[in-house]
Amino acid sequence: MRQLLLRKTGLLFVCILSVFAVSAQSIGDIRINEILVYNTDGLRDDYGRTTGWIELRNTGYGKVNVGGACLRVRGKEYRIPQGDPKTALGSQGYILFYTGGDTDKGTFYTNFKLEDTDYIVFCGPGNKKEVIDSLYFNRANMIENLSFGWFKDYDGVEKLMNLPSSTPRASNNTSNNVPRSELFRQADPSGLVLTVTAITIVAIALTLLYFIFKYMGKFHIRVTKKREMRVIAAKTGTAMPVRQEVMTREELVVIAAAIYKYSEDLHDIEDTVLTINRVARVYSPWSSKIYGVSQTSNGR
Repeated sequence: MRQLLLRKTGLLFVCILSVFAVSAQSIGDIRINEILVYNTDGLRDDYGRTTGWIELRNTGYGKVNVGGACLRVRGKEYRIPQGDPKTALGSQGYILFYTGGDTDKGTFYTNFKLEDTDYIVFCGPGNKKEVIDSLYFNRANMIENLSFGWFKDYDGVEKLMNLPSSTPRASNNTSNNVPRSELFRQADPSGLVLTVTAITIVAIALTLLYFIFKYMGKFHIRVTKKREMRVIAAKTGTAMPVRQEVMTREELVVIAAAIYKYSEDLHDIEDTVLTINRVARVYSPWSSKIYGVSQTSNGR
């Protein structure tokens, strides 16, 4: 009987330890998902006020109660009350804490303001205050009424950034269908970066094309000349010259003058004067009679 009681006690103790282990393991699934530092025209709390807020998310698939855990900033700490059923997060659930600096508004109102800090820590329950998650942010980069948190870009990589829109108690990636052109327009509203980038790309492309065509042309001309010289050398049986010298302008002028002088020597000085030479003919009686008649006529 005593042994049976000891077994039951041991089994109960193991069950209690298992529950605590599962609870401790589940609290590690909580992370700081989204924050809004400057809220002037966004979500209002239960008292109708617009204040900053912190959103926690359960990234696991088991139910987690954050009662007893704490939110800590530089110099201040807020311990989440235990016993409130609303502090339990279901699978992939969300919970919101307003950062109005109040101490008497209830479970979901912290004793600090996000405007006074740049660092948030989520600690586990107990005296050890184990750091579960933390988030740094630059207050100068925070945009009014626009939250800051984890966002999955088009490459499927999650990163901390200013979100396209505030999404309290909802997934931050509901705006994944926003086209890249719209995201680029938001990042560069004036279009200056796009203009400079386009001009730079076009200038680089044109420069590369210029040098490519220039040197390709020279290369093909050189190859063609070498082929012609090989053909000439093969036909004449002479050795192909190592290098083809290019004549200067003065040499071309001298050669042109010599050709012109040579062509001038082939003609008479006065090209309008005809030169007639007497041609000796063979004697015949007929030509003799004509000659005699011509002489007699001239005598009269």
